[in-house]
Amino acid sequence: MPEPLQVYLVEDSPIIQRLVTSAIVAAGAELSGCSADAQTAIADLFTLQPDLILIDIRLASGSGFDVLKTLQEHSLVPGAIKVVLTNHANAEYRDLSLRLGADRFFDKSSETWEALALISALAGERLSQGAPLRHSSTIF
Repeated sequence: MPEPLQVYLVEDSPIIQRLVTSAIVAAGAELSGCSADAQTAIADLFTLQPDLILIDIRLASGSGFDVLKTLQEHSLVPGAIKVVLTNHANAEYRDLSLRLGADRFFDKSSETWEALALISALAGERLSQGAPLRHSSTIF
């Protein structure tokens, strides 16, 4: 039996945490961890090495940019797929996120369903292939 997709959530909104967690479980993936602040997320990510990291920009402490920048500068979790899901979906934030290593960028107000569909597709691909999903995924 293949290992389920491991997803880590960097999000400070309890409502979004519940929504995304439900989608992760429904997709057959596992929530490997969740943090509302940048420093805890960075420490967790180094230890847990998830397959997919879902990151909000505005956090209780620090920002999603801090998380992306640290992951990029220290080559932490290099194979993980990094997805930004934020209410601050302007061109400047999108460009900065992508420069800092994000693979995808979604606007919470209009594209949350696309981010959840990506989780479902990646989890399904993992379960059907039985191999770790990293940047070589065909879902992008």
